[in-house]
Amino acid sequence: MMQDSSSDSDDSREIKGSVDFGSALASARKLKNYTVEQISEQLKIPARTILALEENNISVLPAPTFTQGYIRAYAKYLEISVEDVLANYNRAVPHDEASDLKPRSNLPEEASSQSPIVKTVTMLLIFSGILAIIYGSFQYYQEKADVMETAFESKHRSFTGGSLDSPSTDRIIIKQNARMTDEGELIVLSPGTVDDNVPVSAAEVEAEESSEKSLAATLAKSEQTAKQEETREQEAISVDVLTISAEKGSWVQVRDATTARLLYNMVPVGGVEVLQGQAPFRVSLGNAKTTHVTINDLEVDISEYIRDNNTAKFSVSSNRQQVVFH
Repeated sequence: MMQDSSSDSDDSREIKGSVDFGSALASARKLKNYTVEQISEQLKIPARTILALEENNISVLPAPTFTQGYIRAYAKYLEISVEDVLANYNRAVPHDEASDLKPRSNLPEEASSQSPIVKTVTMLLIFSGILAIIYGSFQYYQEKADVMETAFESKHRSFTGGSLDSPSTDRIIIKQNARMTDEGELIVLSPGTVDDNVPVSAAEVEAEESSEKSLAATLAKSEQTAKQEETREQEAISVDVLTISAEKGSWVQVRDATTARLLYNMVPVGGVEVLQGQAPFRVSLGNAKTTHVTINDLEVDISEYIRDNNTAKFSVSSNRQQVVFH
């Protein structure tokens, strides 16, 4: 009878030892003179969870997946065998909870990024994007070129009164002299030509001279009008000069009144760019505090347009030796 009691006691101790996964952690902690609070602060594990691990209190511990992570971190920090502690814990955890840790084999596999199909689709998308960018850029610059060409032709078109595009508003009437000969032929004389066979009176001569003077005056007026139009046109298309000096280098973009981009590049340290176009100029600058701008030899003060990130953006022109911001 006593032998049976002794056998039951040994079995109880064996079962108790098989589920004991926390005593090894507690012993190692005490051996290194660590407190529970120190472990909690170092590993960012709640003190309540550390005590539950050391006391084998499975009911207090979180889900097995999280508990295994805590055990790995705790055992590794104490420099003891992680595998032994995990093995004891896995034997101690209830079977229905342990079964939840098994991965599901019926989940569909994710498509690998190394799959030939994925690679092909990716390359097609990239190639399509590049083609779209190239086509868009070509259309943009083609439209810009057409607009600039049309503007240039309209500004340089002649406005002379005798041209077909802009005929003179002054009507010039030229009278021609004509008479019939005895033989029935029609003779037409150009202005200023006198037929020796027809007597000419003083009044007719005076009228002819007056007509010639009127014609000469009309032609002179037309020529003067054409010159005035040409002068005004030249003044209208006068070229403005914008100078940018980058003391410590600057990224610069400049467009003029025709929206033509005159500069889109980096100006090196100490570099100077002289641009010609039609004001107002739209200017974007980097490193603005050490970059100087002049327009038609007039210094441009851009201090009010400098942002906190040391960039500036403004539109400028000149009028009667004064700088004008737009």
